[in-house]
Amino acid sequence: MKKFLSLFLLTAMVLTLPVFAHGHGGGHHGGGRSAGQSASVSVCPVTGCTLAGRHSHNGRTYCGYGHGNGVCAGTCHALCTVEGCTLAGPHSHNGETYCGYSHANGFCDGTCRALCPVEDCAIAGRHTHNGVTYCGYSHANGFCDGTCRALCPVEDCAIAGRHTHNGVTYCGYSHANGFCDGTCHALCTVAGCTVSGLHSHRGVTYCGVHHAGGFCEGICHTA
Repeated sequence: MKKFLSLFLLTAMVLTLPVFAHGHGGGHHGGGRSAGQSASVSVCPVTGCTLAGRHSHNGRTYCGYGHGNGVCAGTCHALCTVEGCTLAGPHSHNGETYCGYSHANGFCDGTCRALCPVEDCAIAGRHTHNGVTYCGYSHANGFCDGTCRALCPVEDCAIAGRHTHNGVTYCGYSHANGFCDGTCHALCTVAGCTVSGLHSHRGVTYCGVHHAGGFCEGICHTA
């Protein structure tokens, strides 16, 4: 009887151990997966560091570009430094991705597109030819950053700023360069308001400066 009980207990232990080990391993794996879900990193705070793009200091990952919001979402690329390269937009050399456009802020945020080179194409805004995305606006800096919109073509429409017709977004201001880059605001129409520059009423942003073109492009300042 004692031999039988000993054999029974030994068998039970052998059957139980793999289940315990599997459950422990699964919990460890799950914890590792959740820890690596975040794709955002901070802009590098190390004084004197000149490394571009993602890099690390003391085991922590940073981005070498000075993003306005202080966080890199992983879509930016270094501007291409390869001598003699004339490729436009995002492209790669030796497995590294670069951008061929000379962005004013010194890095590519991954949203730019080539201006449309297709002859006689009259499509405004972003569109595609043979699977490649282009922009139909002739931007002054030679690339499209993805924030532009067509000026509203709807007859008798008096809506100012960005608005939609049939699901398409337009701008109600007549910009001098023929497209809206998304930074404009309505001039303040609130009676008795004496606030200068950009300000808001009930959550809507206005500008208190009377611009000659009838709209504020978002970069003005009071004297």
